[in-house]
Amino acid sequence: NMREWWIHVGLICVPLVAVYLHIPPPQLSATLQKWHSAGDFFHFRGKKIFYRDSYGALGSSDVVLLLHGFPTSSYDWNKIWDPLAQRFHRVIALDFLGFGFSDKPRPHRYSIFEQASIVEALVAHLGLGNQRLNLISHDYGDTVALELLYRSDQNRTGHLNFNSLCLSNGGTVLAFFGK
Repeated sequence: NMREWWIHVGLICVPLVAVYLHIPPPQLSATLQKWHSAGDFFHFRGKKIFYRDSYGALGSSDVVLLLHGFPTSSYDWNKIWDPLAQRFHRVIALDFLGFGFSDKPRPHRYSIFEQASIVEALVAHLGLGNQRLNLISHDYGDTVALELLYRSDQNRTGHLNFNSLCLSNGGTVLAFFGK
């Protein structure tokens, strides 16, 4: 009968839920722990945003800013961080809101426009507002980069100055309209 069926379901589900709620989160790998400890946070509209900023090549004044893709984080740049630091004076990457070590507010209406404003706020936070930036972006970061480029082109408040822009693995719509 129906009552017995619900008892059986309860006898199965309750222990499964109890086990699930008591499973500890996975430990960060050693390289990810190192990445985290080398970074810092700044606040944007009450939200914590993770970023890394390291000084590299002496004699260079070039700054490179790295924007990650979806659904990843600034750690995407881990394997090329040191080679970039050998070429550029400063190498900077952030975790967009909702990604990596940055806050993940819920509920929240995430938008490309907000992510672009976060990038502008980080550049201002680091005192690089007048610096010409080399921007390298990937995937989701490409769309944020294009919004930043649009703002710069329109001379909007807080716009960034670009020396170069490299878009990597952009969306198919971007590839179609870019021809």
